[in-house]
Amino acid sequence: MDALVSSARRKESAVVVGLDPDPIYLPPQVSKNASTEAGAVWEFCLGILEAVEPEAAAIKLQSAYFERLGPEGMAVYAALISAAHDLELPIIADVKRGDIGPVAAAYAEAHLRIYGATSVTVNPYMGADTVIPFLEEARRLGDRGVFVLVATSNPSAPDLQDSTAPPLYEAVAQLVNSLGNIGASGYTDAGAVVGATRPEVGRRVRELLPNALFLAPGYGAQQGDASGAGALLDADGAGVLVNSSRGIVRAFEASGGGDYRSAARDAARRMREDLKGAGLLWQ
Repeated sequence: MDALVSSARRKESAVVVGLDPDPIYLPPQVSKNASTEAGAVWEFCLGILEAVEPEAAAIKLQSAYFERLGPEGMAVYAALISAAHDLELPIIADVKRGDIGPVAAAYAEAHLRIYGATSVTVNPYMGADTVIPFLEEARRLGDRGVFVLVATSNPSAPDLQDSTAPPLYEAVAQLVNSLGNIGASGYTDAGAVVGATRPEVGRRVRELLPNALFLAPGYGAQQGDASGAGALLDADGAGVLVNSSRGIVRAFEASGGGDYRSAARDAARRMREDLKGAGLLWQ
């Protein structure tokens, strides 16, 4: 996680911009000018990437939106990771893979080594066997990491994650704690996905994972806010990266369909200041 932490400290920003490029919601001018859906997605995402660079600590690519476009879409995925590296923006590949053994190792190699993402998200439902191959690949490459789904922001998550005694999310947090190695940044290479929509749960997960980097989805469109994200802070007042997707990439809709780049940049800037106000300073 060292690259993510370094970027957050350098930018003094906890903002992660999520790129979920559904062609249905692209700006009309982008869709009209492109000959293919993949071409429109590339133009749009690159524009967002360049616009938010001054405000963002990292970019999160939701792989499903690129996979659905076939080979052209995955070429765009690879090109965006390369473009982000050129801008010194770490990439979180939101792939949520959850398999084991050689299959998990193949997923890890694909996204961390071949495509070159800085980190990936992993679903731990099948146990440590789903996480270890990703961590092994991350450690072979160096300066890579894994975010494990612990307490997610979707509405039905508590139906499963809170259904046992003690809650399942505590068992997953303990798994993450047992697998992570602390890097130069002071954070472990096994991080946790903890929704900004669940601050009380987040406080408990932080008790169990004092040295883990948290990726907090749910800010904005899912009704999470800066105070919810602030509940996830570690003892140093840091340790949290907060993702917003729709609130940034579709900010142009609220501005009457104006320039999507400037709308995204302004939305990212407002989010950055909002999070700073809640104590997410990353100084």
